[in-house]
Amino acid sequence: RQGVHVSEVSTTVSPFSVFRNRNFTLLWLAQLVSEKGTSLVSMAASIYVYRFTGSTLNVGLMLMVTAAPSLLIGLVAGVLVDRSDRRRVMLISDVVRGLLVLLIPFMLPHGIVWLYLLTFLTASAAQFFNPAHASLLPELASEDELTAANSMMAISQYGALVIGFALAGLITGRYPIEWAFYVDALTFAFSAVCIIALQAPTLAVEEETTATAVWSNLQVGLHTITDTEILRSRFVVFLPTFFLFGLLNTLRLPFSLEILDAAEFEYGMLESVTVVGFVLGSLLLAAKGDRLREG
Repeated sequence: RQGVHVSEVSTTVSPFSVFRNRNFTLLWLAQLVSEKGTSLVSMAASIYVYRFTGSTLNVGLMLMVTAAPSLLIGLVAGVLVDRSDRRRVMLISDVVRGLLVLLIPFMLPHGIVWLYLLTFLTASAAQFFNPAHASLLPELASEDELTAANSMMAISQYGALVIGFALAGLITGRYPIEWAFYVDALTFAFSAVCIIALQAPTLAVEEETTATAVWSNLQVGLHTITDTEILRSRFVVFLPTFFLFGLLNTLRLPFSLEILDAAEFEYGMLESVTVVGFVLGSLLLAAKGDRLREG
């Protein structure tokens, strides 16, 4: 592995020692800032929709717009990423998302439908960034570092949500809501700079990327999920879990503003607090995860 030092002696690795790896640090920063931008635009868009329509249904539709690409595009995106230069995929995704988010303030005066469309396209572009990021991580972290690296990536992801939610509440509560989208565009630009500075091994692709090959790979992936017990179990458990998260996320905004009489900044802080447990759990896993059996 290029640029990664792998110790031949198995030793106990500090969860934070993985940051000595320059490429991992850049990848970690790229995710931190990129996810912060994603959570920022998601919350800002939901707040704008509720301000404009006063409808819980429309808030739910906005959250569906941000989540639908995972189902509609995520599977195909993963197959395409497997057959592409992952560093280039992440870079293009950041640039595309930055430009789309930058368009939102200019298109809002022409109708709220533009907010739905541009948010959907932004979430669609993220479907290419995420699998490329996940598949690149094992190439940048050594075997001894991998558990800590995965946990630190989880901390990066959830920590970004905490920052993004709080920042969205602060900006939308005290400044013109358009500022949230400008800040978001800057986060994607910073993430792109990190990706440019990243040195990653090139993936060798043996087959041509055709529709037949993509469909074949997609079928293999689906069979892997259905035939692997732990993946099948996770899939079954995650369906009701994230369905319930969807209900809570939709109701929390109108409940906070109307029933609790909270300000938008306070709503952002409430969303941030819900993520803190994930961060604490990830820290615990980073320190103790190697002591647990994989099952």
